[in-house]
Amino acid sequence: MRVTLFQKVSLTIGLLAIVVLFAGCPFSSSVPIDEGTVKVSPDLIGEWISPADKESAHPTYFIVTKGDKFHATAKKMEYSSSDSSYSETVYTLTFSDVNGETFMNAIEEEGTNYSLFKFNYDEKAGQVTTSEVTDYIKETFSTSAELKGFIAKNKSNSYFFTNTRETYVRK
Repeated sequence: MRVTLFQKVSLTIGLLAIVVLFAGCPFSSSVPIDEGTVKVSPDLIGEWISPADKESAHPTYFIVTKGDKFHATAKKMEYSSSDSSYSETVYTLTFSDVNGETFMNAIEEEGTNYSLFKFNYDEKAGQVTTSEVTDYIKETFSTSAELKGFIAKNKSNSYFFTNTRETYVRK
């Protein structure tokens, strides 16, 4: 059986569509896990970058500043080659304890939904690791208590996080 160019292209596009469909994005919620139960460590303040971007001429990086003991601000700095300058996206961060594990609530300035991440700061290694909560969650939550209970019940399930695990080190 001979495969035509049209069949090859159709198969490739079909496979790409499946990959995009199952790739997933981080879950977003109209309420945070809580208003912040984990204090912001002074060691988190500063500039953070992905180790893969360290050698880049114009890397994407984050500048973290402390608001109060439970709130921080992160500015995501992304380089635009068309403008030859950096643009910033500002997020407010709070950290929540869910049965002994830390989760980060991130809301974009002027935004209405929180992105949720499992968060780990390894002081010895000097690195931050985040894992996105998957958007395959179809439940909606009207209170933080409902959301926190749902996370506590499901955080050990393999499907609860996307395959995207990001690591950051000091810039």
